[in-house]
Amino acid sequence: MSQNLSCWRTGTVIVKRLRSFDQIQDTMEKKVTSSLCLSSRASTSVTGLIIVCTCFCIRKLESAQFTVIGSAQPITAIVGQDIVLPCHLSPRMSAENMEVRWFRNYFDTFVHLYPDGRDQNGQQIPEYRGRTELLNSGIMNGNISLKIFNIERADEGQYHCFVQDETANAETALLLNIAVVPYSFLVYVMKC
Repeated sequence: MSQNLSCWRTGTVIVKRLRSFDQIQDTMEKKVTSSLCLSSRASTSVTGLIIVCTCFCIRKLESAQFTVIGSAQPITAIVGQDIVLPCHLSPRMSAENMEVRWFRNYFDTFVHLYPDGRDQNGQQIPEYRGRTELLNSGIMNGNISLKIFNIERADEGQYHCFVQDETANAETALLLNIAVVPYSFLVYVMKC
């Protein structure tokens, strides 16, 4: 794992930039061994304790990573009906203070945007204005499903659900197929 890791605790940087988790483990083993061998030296013990706490914090940070899970199968909707594009975080965690962005082809033009606990749809694609809703009732449990009202033929295609917090981001794609029900079938169903 050769990414830079940072660990924050109440806004204070505890560890500035560590090149890899292996480097942390090597440093920790050396310092803890040194600490155990020279336990009479208080400064070495404190250094060892700081490194152990730092590694615990980084392990906790790594465990806070998430993935975005959507439907592996295409979603099929009928013109005129409302549809939910299912999506959730794994492991289940609150997405209330994360950015949730639903978009089609381009990241900057979005179907629905939910940054920092509120909907922000001023720059929303005009065709979706007033037709989308993030299902907020489950957002505390990681449910970030998108409801689209009054499905149109043009809504067919791929949708991306992108989620980001301070330390990580993840994305999944879903496919929406649109079915057109013949008028004669609707008349038959209404008669029954």
